[in-house]
Amino acid sequence: MAERRIIAVVLLAGVTAAMTLGALTPFLAQLSDEFALPFATTGWLASGVTLVAGLTCMPVGQWADTRRLRGPFIAGLLILAAASMASASMSHSEALIVLRVGQGVGYAAVVVLGPALLARLLRAERARLALALWGMCVPVGLALASVMGGLLSASGWRASATAIGGLALVTAGVARLTLPDIAGRPRQAVRGRGRGVWPLAVAFALIALVGVAVVTLLSTFLSTVHGLAVSDAGLVTGVVAASSALGSMSAGALLNAGVAPQRLLAAVMPMAAASAGVLLAGSTVVAALSAAALMAMNGLAVSALFAMVPVVAGDRTAWAAGALTQLGSLGTLLGPPLYAAVMERSGWAALVPVTILVAAVGLGCAVAALRQRPGRPRPSPSRPWPSSADPGRTVPRSPREHGVRPDRS
Repeated sequence: MAERRIIAVVLLAGVTAAMTLGALTPFLAQLSDEFALPFATTGWLASGVTLVAGLTCMPVGQWADTRRLRGPFIAGLLILAAASMASASMSHSEALIVLRVGQGVGYAAVVVLGPALLARLLRAERARLALALWGMCVPVGLALASVMGGLLSASGWRASATAIGGLALVTAGVARLTLPDIAGRPRQAVRGRGRGVWPLAVAFALIALVGVAVVTLLSTFLSTVHGLAVSDAGLVTGVVAASSALGSMSAGALLNAGVAPQRLLAAVMPMAAASAGVLLAGSTVVAALSAAALMAMNGLAVSALFAMVPVVAGDRTAWAAGALTQLGSLGTLLGPPLYAAVMERSGWAALVPVTILVAAVGLGCAVAALRQRPGRPRPSPSRPWPSSADPGRTVPRSPREHGVRPDRS
């Protein structure tokens, strides 16, 4: 039961952080009018949180591997809460930009330290399941932000920012009451250089690139090629994006049944066939169903990559999570303009070979990561610490198993 509470609280924090990514997206036109900004500038307001994450996640993870995690994790949620609620009272665009940067700092702390907490606090098999479910935090958070934007459309973006800030504040309080605090490993005891993390992070960036690019351009494709009304195309795109969460939940179920995370990477290659179904089908229904299948496989593959973090990174879980998140953020930034440039130059059908190439390289990088996994740990004479990457060994269920008193301060 304690492990389930830990998983629930950390996943709630991840979803809350992801909601800040999409908090302004439903209100871009309103922001453009209210602050007299070019529409492109409001787009940067929406993506600024991702940009900050793309620059800071690896340093945060490098810092965190040898330190306690609960305090910084809660601090990240509090920064999110404060920046979100403060932004609701801003009347100048410059101040709003600064607060979006603050949200990016809080987001980076939560998305890096969340996976590290799961790996540190849970048994190995439970950690793999939880890390797979972590992969659905971003799509679920973005979907909830869109739903909230629709419900609060009459009240505007300030009401949405306040609501997300309030949720982050409540989550921080629950995390303080629920999560134990375990000291990090001594720096000299952190084994391996985590060389396999780099190809794993590149694989994550490439798979995420495909998913975000498809979701970003799907509405335009359905409206221009298949003649759907813009509102209908947006509705279909929302449903398609949500199917990514189904893939993540499927990954969790398969891992819980004992399937190794690397076996789930087989979901990557059918993404290419699904992209052909989207872009080459003459039927709108077939295109939409193919897009949903592609996003479900994308979610399953992303969750498999997160579940591989303890296998590849050993004790450097926080740094590995930071690497995946940072390169993934860069992939999500580059994916839509890359796909758009190819489409403008060569047409929609040219995106099929692009998807095949990106998926194949991503799969190759994931396989390369497994070949560079760390060896068995060297026992520390002062304090042995089991690693979730070692077969038959588990991380502690609670701090007391290693004689560490939980920090309740």
